Amino acid sequence: MSVSVILYGAGKRCENLCRILRYSDIEILAIIDSSSQKWGMEVAGYRIESPEILRKLETLKDAIFCITVADSNAQKKIRGRLWAVYQYLVPQEIDYFSLVIMSYKRNSTIGQTITHYKSDRGKEESILFDCYNGLGLGGVEAWTMDLCKAMIGAGRSSTYIISNTGTYDVPPELAGHILYTDIDGFSQSSIRNLVDLILDHMPCQVVTCTADAVMVAAYLVKEACPNMIKIISVIHNDRESVYRDQLSVRERIDAYAAVSQDIRNEMIQRGATPEKVYSITCPFPCEETLDRTYTENISLPVRIGYAGRMDGLEHSQKRMDLLLKLADRLKVLGVSFRLELAGGGVAWQSMEEFVGLHQLEDRVRFLGCLPRSELSQFWKSIDICVNLADYEGRSLSIIEAMGNGTVPVVTATSGVREDITDGVNGYIVPLGDYQLMAERIAYLAEHRERLPEMGRQAHNIVYPKSLMGPHLEFWKELLADRH
Repeated sequence: MSVSVILYGAGKRCENLCRILRYSDIEILAIIDSSSQKWGMEVAGYRIESPEILRKLETLKDAIFCITVADSNAQKKIRGRLWAVYQYLVPQEIDYFSLVIMSYKRNSTIGQTITHYKSDRGKEESILFDCYNGLGLGGVEAWTMDLCKAMIGAGRSSTYIISNTGTYDVPPELAGHILYTDIDGFSQSSIRNLVDLILDHMPCQVVTCTADAVMVAAYLVKEACPNMIKIISVIHNDRESVYRDQLSVRERIDAYAAVSQDIRNEMIQRGATPEKVYSITCPFPCEETLDRTYTENISLPVRIGYAGRMDGLEHSQKRMDLLLKLADRLKVLGVSFRLELAGGGVAWQSMEEFVGLHQLEDRVRFLGCLPRSELSQFWKSIDICVNLADYEGRSLSIIEAMGNGTVPVVTATSGVREDITDGVNGYIVPLGDYQLMAERIAYLAEHRERLPEMGRQAHNIVYPKSLMGPHLEFWKELLADRH
């Protein structure tokens, strides 16, 4: 049966869809955008139309509608505007990721590749972990490499990491266990490369880290060869779009592993089968006995630290704009402090400009990206860990800081209440509330005796969760379960 679509939003994601759909039998009836400046222009060879066209073309009524904009709130506004201005009630709607899946299910080239696969049931089963975005210093990448090292050390020699090509600091234990391939989003070449890679390692289990090209390729192979592949999806983030994408492929997912109980609960509430959704805590280096000092001398600046991506300002996950406002607010409150920032990203230059403009140079220090081997020492030199993110899965940076006795003062993102009891071993503030965070830090700066007390309790609560042994046993059992 023929399928036709309307794409709303003539941005990069729309362009990607146009290129993907070109290889399927799905027809693009119209590309629409609300910006009059784009009307009459082209994206990937298709003319961009005004939403006014929705009033005129009868053929559009039976088409599937896809809003290519990523943000869920923006999507709601678009639907509301379409009705209020154009009296257009969105009919059948499909989300971006589901349309990608549909297009590849209707892609004859990819289908033929899988159809011609010759099974070799005598081969040892491979475990393929997804690190599609490379092997940098992110939390997902660190967890993946640590777990794979442990699995290989425990005798699972056919354990591999799928990674984009690049120059990375890979531990020697993983030599020969990285499957490098060119991954360019959802492009046809990326999906073809990944399908070939998965077929070459069948029978296998694929552990995905997000709704990405690896998941698409694994989904397609699973649909054709259900008894030769198992898919375990690790959910590292707590966002509306993440839940939507994960649930859109649930019929091909054998198990979900959520990095917090909050995420597990959300998945179940949204319709996932409870028996298929597990909650995990990612292990991390942590000493059993805490040995460190704190800045208890009130005449010295209290030391505040952040470690992670500097991914943007107002519209980013990590909210570097709020971190800067926090520093400025602490200055206004008269708090003696030093804020040390470990990490890098696109916001760095803007942050440095803010620091100069607000005369914070003597209080804020940019350290750049630190090697993982230096993070423990970094946190032991810091009294207070801050995180002002709008969303997390379960921040590995926060629990690493707690493992080194650093007192967390963070926003109420997913998972933090599993580790932090407000006022006992740290503080939790509402999302976006940098002013309350400043007050909590000001209190600790005035009551330095609380730092070692709260820091020890922070360490004690996360130490048992840091151990690789129980985590490895969980994965052995999950990977051995063929149901």
